[in-house]
Amino acid sequence: MFPTPDTETLRLCSVLSSSAFGLVFALVRFEPRAERYFAHWSASAFLYAAVLVGFEFWEDRLFLDGLLLGGLAASNMLLITGMRAFDGKPPFRWWMLAPIAGSVLVHVLPTSMFGARPAVFAWTRAGDTIGIAISALIAGAMLVLDARRLKSRGGRIAGLAMLGYLPGYAITLAALAWGDSRVNFLAVIPMLSDQLLLAVLNLGLLAIPAERAQQRLRDAALRDPLTSVWNRAGFEQHARPLIAPGATILAIDLDHFKQINDRHGHLAGDNVLMELARLAGAEVGSLGGEFGRLGGDEFIAILPEWRAPYAQACANQIHRACRSFTEGMPEWTMSIGVAQVSEGEQGFQDALQRADKALYRAKVAGRDKLTAIGDACW
Repeated sequence: MFPTPDTETLRLCSVLSSSAFGLVFALVRFEPRAERYFAHWSASAFLYAAVLVGFEFWEDRLFLDGLLLGGLAASNMLLITGMRAFDGKPPFRWWMLAPIAGSVLVHVLPTSMFGARPAVFAWTRAGDTIGIAISALIAGAMLVLDARRLKSRGGRIAGLAMLGYLPGYAITLAALAWGDSRVNFLAVIPMLSDQLLLAVLNLGLLAIPAERAQQRLRDAALRDPLTSVWNRAGFEQHARPLIAPGATILAIDLDHFKQINDRHGHLAGDNVLMELARLAGAEVGSLGGEFGRLGGDEFIAILPEWRAPYAQACANQIHRACRSFTEGMPEWTMSIGVAQVSEGEQGFQDALQRADKALYRAKVAGRDKLTAIGDACW
């Protein structure tokens, strides 16, 4: 059996571990283009280490202990402010002062009002534990909720690590209630759990920006570099949930694109492509659909099946929206071919072929037109 370590040794381990993570967050914070949320998490780690050192040297001093407990609650709140900064929100909110002030007052007021009697001391220790447990509960719950909204696995891990401290606080309360020789043994358990949870918490925080960077890379691989709409692979991935009988496929083509390039230059042609993507993409998005660029001057859109009764109106809305292009640009028009996904079709390729045929008819009919094909259409 391993010997039971003393609280001083465990506290030193927590100080070293928290200081190491605080240093990592601080060094990353001062890298070029680093985000400010690292400063919040660094401050949280360093403050936690400072509080533990403070308890080692200034324990059993009423007001100093109260301030240290407030600092412990503040280190928990800094986890939330960092997550809010990561999410682009104002980091600080007034209610964050409540658990900090509560931790200080719960420790200071009973002794100040009733004196340092044994019964008061016992109730004060219980109040201290409950106050810190509440701040940990708030921090853990907020991290989990924010991580769920941001779809961050690292954030969930960090939040669950904070919630993992709660059983340790419950054990501390049980030890205080027992009030016998088992108190010292049970009091070690929260410090033992700290050795595990502290690492899990900070590693979870470090994973959060890495997850965002990976998501941005995955998203960039699915985007057209010129227009920023979905490329073919991105469209196929994001259109898949919308594929159902009645879903509307639009094949969109810029009219006389080569002439625009020849007369006005390729930069002007690129600007026209970006303008078409901006206008048509916004309309398709407002209709609940997905929009992408297949290549060159060819674009594609899909509208959900519940738009089927209004497919003509939706297609006309998209076509009209692209007539309000920015002044100063070369005049341009586009043609649209429309088809709908039929019963038994698992993808949109067959519907796209029909939409391409309709697009060809629109070109033959003089361009700047909208043509539909297929029994499922209007």
